[in-house]
Amino acid sequence: MQYLTSYNWVSEGEHKIIVPGKEPSYRPYSSLLNEFLPSGEPPAWTPLSKPTQLRADSGIYFRDLNSARHPTYPLEPMIRAILMDKPDFSVEDLDVVACGSTLGNLLRFARGKSPSFRMLIEVIGNTVFFSRRENSPKETIQDVQGFRHTFPEAYTMWGESVQKSESHQRIINFDFANMNCLVRFEADGYLPDLIPEDLKNQKHPISSDMELEDLVSSFQAAAISTVHPAFPKQKSSVLRISKAGRYIPQCAIFDLKTRSARKTDVNTLSEQMGRLWIRQIPNFVLAYHKFGKFDDIRVQDVREEMEHWEESQQPGLQRFASLLQMVISFARSAEDGKLELEHDNDEEILNLRNPGGIVGSVLPPFLVDNWIAQRGSDVGRSSYA
Repeated sequence: MQYLTSYNWVSEGEHKIIVPGKEPSYRPYSSLLNEFLPSGEPPAWTPLSKPTQLRADSGIYFRDLNSARHPTYPLEPMIRAILMDKPDFSVEDLDVVACGSTLGNLLRFARGKSPSFRMLIEVIGNTVFFSRRENSPKETIQDVQGFRHTFPEAYTMWGESVQKSESHQRIINFDFANMNCLVRFEADGYLPDLIPEDLKNQKHPISSDMELEDLVSSFQAAAISTVHPAFPKQKSSVLRISKAGRYIPQCAIFDLKTRSARKTDVNTLSEQMGRLWIRQIPNFVLAYHKFGKFDDIRVQDVREEMEHWEESQQPGLQRFASLLQMVISFARSAEDGKLELEHDNDEEILNLRNPGGIVGSVLPPFLVDNWIAQRGSDVGRSSYA
């Protein structure tokens, strides 16, 4: 597994592009703007000195933050972050580009434990992209309960240079069953004590003027690209990029869950192991509360448990590999390279069909062209044919 890069979603009201070095003279057309920070930095684990009564979650929370913030092309930010931060990264051998949610749904289905889900599948070059499909890009979580959001607000802290961050998204690259996978997921935070000494003072390098020109050029292309037809009333979206924060190694990343103290007898780690495995997260924070007061917080290194889980789940993982290979093969043989995959939790089958409704591409045209150009002569050749 290789940690490639990451980015933070942030909120800004000004219509401008932020890049390292001098401020560019280019201004985007009037549009819906979204800003993210590659490589960003996750919030640090900063536990309170003594337990404090927390308020319960309230407010509006999106099911898929990436779609809500950038509905036209939800997978664009991860690709732009890689191109900016790892310009030499080769896409030639990539088989799968997905998020932890889509791969997690397929893994749960293969293991016979999946709720309902839908996803869109598109082939660009020879790479198969998987993206979530909710009822609406801005679909929200209903009946919000518990302390899933207020607990990290109290027990973690964003770094000084990424104070306006809302979410930290990480991108990893790994091989699974001879499939080269690129996976994005949201990380809850990192444990400062696990940062190696030689990385604690690491800062982002300043981009050169040439890199600045290339970046502005790419943004200009994005600003005039075709709008996704599924959102005809929305103006074209432009991603603004700033560089801030430190690279945080995967060894320090943690996933977080909160539970009522009445559920201490439930093996929550076992329930979450598939999620941790897909994301290759080595640390797990499990916080138990009594009416919002967290007296029992467990910070665990789960690498050994993950190895044992992987060994014990070989039949399910083999079914997952076969399922993923089958979907890839179907997608690569589809006439336009686009499919929709749906599962109803009342059924034991997957429905694979042509996408319903108006569906655009997962990436803007200029990124599609760049992706295909990098694939070169490999385009159109299926490794499973």
